[in-house]
Amino acid sequence: MYAIGRNLRACAIALLWSGMFAASAHAHGGIAGPDDLGPPVITSAVLGLAGYWLMMLWPSRDRTQVNRKRKAARNAIR
Repeated sequence: MYAIGRNLRACAIALLWSGMFAASAHAHGGIAGPDDLGPPVITSAVLGLAGYWLMMLWPSRDRTQVNRKRKAARNAIR
């Protein structure tokens, strides 16, 4: 339960920061309106989350093979 609250808090802070930067950029230069700025921000957020979860859920390699290689390398040095 604690992890869910921590993740929600992190997402809320990220949204707050992006909202503040988008608002200040718009106020100090009129870079684009919400119609022009919204889709790229949403797309980058979706791609970032998808990439993060892809790396978190990617299957790791078999540790026994790694340990065998390490032992073989140690025995070869001796």
